[in-house]
Amino acid sequence: ESPIFQQYFPLLKKHIKLVSSTQIRNMATIAGNIINGSPIGDFTIFFMALDTQIVLSDGIKTRELPLRKLFKEYKTLNKTPDEFIDKIYFDLPGNNTLFNFEKVCKRTHLDIASVNSAINIVMEGDVISTAGISAGGVGPVPFYLEKSSAFLQNKKNSPQLIIEVVKIAQTEISPISDARGTETYKRLLLGQLIKAHFIELFPAVTIKDLMNA
Repeated sequence: ESPIFQQYFPLLKKHIKLVSSTQIRNMATIAGNIINGSPIGDFTIFFMALDTQIVLSDGIKTRELPLRKLFKEYKTLNKTPDEFIDKIYFDLPGNNTLFNFEKVCKRTHLDIASVNSAINIVMEGDVISTAGISAGGVGPVPFYLEKSSAFLQNKKNSPQLIIEVVKIAQTEISPISDARGTETYKRLLLGQLIKAHFIELFPAVTIKDLMNA
C-alpha cells in the first residue's frame, strides 16, 4: 500500500496479489524472502531485475554486493552464518522505465511459483536503452539472464526481437523436472512469461504478432 512504491511501480498491486497471502505479506520481510535462498522467491526475482544491491552486516563490518551474486548454488548463499541483510537498495525508476512481474503456479493465489520472472526496461524514445530480466524456477538458484538482458540493449522492440530473446534465454537456464513441472514445461513457461512481459509493457504487441513472427 506504500504510496511511494505505487508511484514508481504502478502495477505493484497486481504483482503483490501473486505473492503468498495478505496475512503473510503483512508479517514477513523482503529480506527474509531473499535470504531463504529459494530459487523461486518472488521478491528475489522482483528485485533482481532492478539490479538491486544488498549490504550484508555481521554487526561490526559491512560489505556490499549485487543481489544476483548472493546465490551460489541451491540454498547456498554468498554470506557467512553471522551476516544478515542490513540494506536493500536500487535506482528509482524514471518516467522512461517499464517494469513487469509474472508468475505461473497451480493456483492464482496462496501458491509458490512453478516459474516466475521480472523485467526492467529503460527506454530512450522507441529504443530499449538497458534491460534486466530475472527468472526463477529454471535452475538451482534465481537467475539474472545476462545474455538475454544484454541482447535487448540499443534495439527497437519488435515481435522478431521478442522471439529471439526467448531463444537466448533458453541457453541460459537449466531447469529440472520435479513436482512443479518437467524441464520441457518450465522452458515453455519461461518463454511464455517473457512474451507476457512485452505484451503487458508494449500494448502494440499482440499474441497474434508473436505467433506470426
